[in-house]
Amino acid sequence: MAPLSKTILPLSATDTVDRRDGIRYQITVSAEVIELISGTCFSTRTTDLGPGGCFVDTLMPLPVDSTVRVRLHKDRVGIEMLGTVTYSQTGLGMGVAFDEMSPQKQRELDAWLAELTRPKPPAFESQHTSQRAPTYSETRANMAHRLIRLLVKRGVISDADAAAILNEPVL
Repeated sequence: MAPLSKTILPLSATDTVDRRDGIRYQITVSAEVIELISGTCFSTRTTDLGPGGCFVDTLMPLPVDSTVRVRLHKDRVGIEMLGTVTYSQTGLGMGVAFDEMSPQKQRELDAWLAELTRPKPPAFESQHTSQRAPTYSETRANMAHRLIRLLVKRGVISDADAAAILNEPVL
């Protein structure tokens, strides 16, 4: 099997229902999400990110309309903003729309996204050999997870079926 490309591409319109304002990129960064009323806090990761929001992986997402503080970080650089849960899918994750930001905060986020989405020169990967490439099984598991999310989003399988598949031990 050919190695996966490291190119970061925006999600296509066919991958989403029009719930989003603006472009999202398939970027994985660490995320800490704190629900402001209850103080519920969990660490997770994004599967896509853009200037208007992100999708975070979690088996037990917060309910729609929850107000959250989201802290995103990658390579010792990070950003924090407030948001609202706009989509919640048990066993898969939740979509968070970032709330209105000050112009300064929006510039910081835009600059951070520009840095994360900038193509890296080919020599970059060979210089950073300390980072382990995903194994074949990790890549397959990630692809399976994304496929299950897409099947639910398109109404092919139910939320309960998706949760059962994701929680079923692999033989």
